[in-house]
Amino acid sequence: MNAYSGHWYPTSPALSAPIQGELSTESGLAPQNQKGRRADRVPVELGAGLRQRGASGVSVQVMDLSVDGFRVATHLDLPPGADVWLRLPGLEPCHARVVWAEGHLVGCAFLRSLHPAVLQMIIGKAGMR
Repeated sequence: MNAYSGHWYPTSPALSAPIQGELSTESGLAPQNQKGRRADRVPVELGAGLRQRGASGVSVQVMDLSVDGFRVATHLDLPPGADVWLRLPGLEPCHARVVWAEGHLVGCAFLRSLHPAVLQMIIGKAGMR
């Protein structure tokens, strides 16, 4: 990590006290686990809907899920970088981006993380506590 610690002095006469702090080049994101993910995935067996931009939704099987992403089994040919929307039972569609695809399995990252309580609710409804 590159960092700078020090004092910054205000340029405005209205602010008289120096500001003390630290600058860092770290991203501030959670550390990634051994597979390059920021959150551990929970194995699930859950039916859901998946839709590409401008297309109709299809049924998919969610294989694992975390607050940051998911893996699904699908017949769709989805290249990395493709935008998709995952509709989990009882929730509005969640926007995600395809990160990898191997055969009929696709791994995606949510553009906006799920709240941990929402993840727990989904896992509970799927009977995967």
